Amino acid sequence: MEDKIIDKLNEIARAENVTILFACESGSRGWGFPSVDSDYDVRFIFVRNMEDYSSVFLPDMDLKFPINGELDVSGWDIKKVLTLLFKSNATPFEWIQSPIVYHEEKGFKISFLEQIENFFCARRQVHHYLGTVRSKMMDLDRKTIRLKSLFYILRSLLAAEWSIVHNSYAPMAFEDLAVLLPDNIKDEIKALLSLKSRVDERFEYRLSSDIKSYIGEQFPYLVREAKLLPITQFEKQKLEEYLKFTLYSHDYQRTP
Repeated sequence: MEDKIIDKLNEIARAENVTILFACESGSRGWGFPSVDSDYDVRFIFVRNMEDYSSVFLPDMDLKFPINGELDVSGWDIKKVLTLLFKSNATPFEWIQSPIVYHEEKGFKISFLEQIENFFCARRQVHHYLGTVRSKMMDLDRKTIRLKSLFYILRSLLAAEWSIVHNSYAPMAFEDLAVLLPDNIKDEIKALLSLKSRVDERFEYRLSSDIKSYIGEQFPYLVREAKLLPITQFEKQKLEEYLKFTLYSHDYQRTP
């Protein structure tokens, strides 16, 4: 599958006349809890020819493609990514940490990691993760829950807690976040993580009272804690400079 993904990325780069700066696995495979039938959620950051950014009619900031079998591929322009980074949107923080990287222009990951250190806002990222939990809380009222939904809830709760406790962006991998789980459910979650890797995404499970209690208590606690966090204001200049650096460095059609 990796060869197929790389071929697809090369095809996109040629067809759209862009340079792909970074491409990685997002979603359950990147987070570390795929099912046997999980899609490959490939996400990439791209840059266009410098002249494209001076056009009256700006080119698309998003490149989306129809899902083809297991392959779900889409990407964002570097300008959109930096705009989201300025808002401390959690997605760029996650992509750049992905353990599965399909392509990287030399030096991009290091330079981007240096940027995200300047644009972390705990309050914004905690609200992002708690929003994911909130959207799935009704699933807990059913007799059974899809393991996929359970791990989305657990990972988001842990990521929110991590940002509060460490005042830092959360690791992408569930395994790294799982150190925050209370001792009384660690073994059960570990067993469910193993089970999820052997079943499809529709598989449902009856939660133990311990896991239900943990989620039911932890969510409102984190909501209260989030309200106490300050909103951080950022300077735009660093991102302006980084955008110019990226455009000049990767203006592959520029004539000498």
